[in-house]
Amino acid sequence: MYWADKLLENFDKSNNYRVDDMKTPSGHAHAGSLRAIATHGLIYEALKDAGYNVDFTYVINDMDPMDGLPVYLDKTVYEQHMGKPLNSIPSPDGKAENFAMFYANEYISAFNTLGFKPEIHKSSDLYKQGQIDKYIRMALDEVEVIRNIYKKVAGQTKPEGWYPFQVICPQCGKVGTSLVTDWDGELVTYSCEENLVEWTKGCGHKGRISPFGGTGKLMWKVDWPAHWAAMNISIEGAGKDHFSKGGSRYIAAEVIKDVFKTDPPFGFLHEFLLIGGAKMSSSKGNATSAAEFVKILPPQIGRFLHVRTPYQRAINFDPNISNTIPDLFDEYDRCAKVFFETGTETDQGRYFQAAQINKDKIEPTFLPRFRTVATLVQMPSVNLRDYFSNEKGSSLSALEIELLEERVVYAKLWLERFAADTEKFNLAEETPIQVNVLSESQLGFLGLLADMLSTKDFAEGEELQQAIFELAKSTGIQTKEAFAAIYISLIGKNHGPKAGWLLKDAVAKDKEKYISRLRSII
Repeated sequence: MYWADKLLENFDKSNNYRVDDMKTPSGHAHAGSLRAIATHGLIYEALKDAGYNVDFTYVINDMDPMDGLPVYLDKTVYEQHMGKPLNSIPSPDGKAENFAMFYANEYISAFNTLGFKPEIHKSSDLYKQGQIDKYIRMALDEVEVIRNIYKKVAGQTKPEGWYPFQVICPQCGKVGTSLVTDWDGELVTYSCEENLVEWTKGCGHKGRISPFGGTGKLMWKVDWPAHWAAMNISIEGAGKDHFSKGGSRYIAAEVIKDVFKTDPPFGFLHEFLLIGGAKMSSSKGNATSAAEFVKILPPQIGRFLHVRTPYQRAINFDPNISNTIPDLFDEYDRCAKVFFETGTETDQGRYFQAAQINKDKIEPTFLPRFRTVATLVQMPSVNLRDYFSNEKGSSLSALEIELLEERVVYAKLWLERFAADTEKFNLAEETPIQVNVLSESQLGFLGLLADMLSTKDFAEGEELQQAIFELAKSTGIQTKEAFAAIYISLIGKNHGPKAGWLLKDAVAKDKEKYISRLRSII
C-alpha cells in the first residue's frame, strides 16, 4: 500500500486538517531538504484526493539567528551579522527583501517545480502581527512548567531566572546573544551577553522591554509548539534528529500540552534524502542544492523518487553513479505501464498516479526508454520521432512528442554530467589504439565493409545495420566479432549503439575519412 494512503487511517474525515512544514533559511537549501516538503506535500495530496478538508502551509523561520556562516558567503561582509535574525540581514544579491527571503525564495521555487505549492507564512509576520503574543505570555507565566519539561524529557536543568525568550537587542540587533532573566507580567528584563554563545559576541546592552509584537522570539523548542498552536497545525513530521531521545519534538509536544493547553499535531519521523550516502549541510557547503537538484530530473520523476520510498526509509540517491538516473526512469516507466493497464489496483499503479502533478489528465502514453534516448541523441542521423514511432507501431501523439523532447533534454544533461564513459559513443577523431587487438578475421571484415561503403549509399541506419548483418554472415565471422570490430575502429570500445546508425553518422560526417580509416587498419 502506498505509504501516504496508509497514513490516512489515522485521520477522521469529519475533522479539518492542516499539514505544515517549516524551515530556517540559513543558506542554500540542500537537496536533502526536499524530503521534508515532499513528504508533507504528498500527505496533503493524499488527504485531498480522498476527500478530506485539508490545507497545506509552509513556514519560513526567518527570525532565527544567523548562527553559522555559509562558506560561500564573504566573511568580511557577513560576519558582522552573526547572531542577528535572518530577516534583518541584507540579501546576498541586493535585490531580495532580506537574507532569509533570498534563500527561502530559492527553496520555494525548487519545491514549486515539483508541484508542491503550500500557503507561505513567515514567522516574523506571526510575531509582528501579535499571533504569537498569547503563547509568549503563557510560556513566560509557566516558565517553571517548561523547566520541568526540559528536565523530564531531556534531562536538562535550566537555572533559576532562565526564560524561553530572546529579545532582539535594540542596540546591536542581535537575538542570539540575548538572555532574559525576569518577567513581571508586562516587561522582560534582558541583557545582550558578550559570551553567551561561541559563534558571536553580544554588545553588553541591558534593559527592559515588552516581549510582544515582534521584539523578540521564543526559543526554538517553545517557538515550534507556539507555531503549532497559533496556526492550528494538525499534521507535521520532522527528521529523525528531532525525534531522538529527549529531542526537540518530544519537548515541543509536552509544551503544547502542558503550557499551551492543546494537543500536538499528528507527528511522524521521516528519514533523510541522502546524496551519495551523506546527509547534506547547506551552511557547510557540502550540499547539492535543492535548486540544482530539481533541474536534473523531470518534475514527475523527482516526485516519484519520494513516492516510491516510505517516509520511514532513507532515500540514498547518487546521480554520479552512472546507472542511478536511467534506473529511476526505468522503474517509473514500469509503474506507468501498470497504471495504464490496471489503474491504481496495485501499488505500482498508485505510485505512478501519485507522482503526477496533474492527476486529472493522465492518459495512456508511450514512453521512450530513457537509456535508448540517451544513446540515440548521440547519433545525429537518427530521427528520434521516426525511431520511436516505429517502436510504438504508430505515430506519436502531441503529448508523446512533448515527453520525448523532455527526455532528450534530460538525457543530454545526464550524458554531460553523470554518465560513465562507457555510455558515451563519440566518434574518435583519430584511429583508436585499441585496433591493435583486432583479429585477422575482424580485419578482413573491415576491409569488405570499407568496400561496401565505397560502392553503395544507405538512406537509413537500419538499412545499413541489415547490410552489416548480411556481410558478416557471408564472410563467416561471428556477428558479435563483426560489430566489435566496427565499435573499436570508430569509438575505441568493444560495444556501442546500433552499428548501422553509428556508421551512418560517420559516413555522413566525413565519408572519405572513415572509409580510409577502415582500410588503414587492415
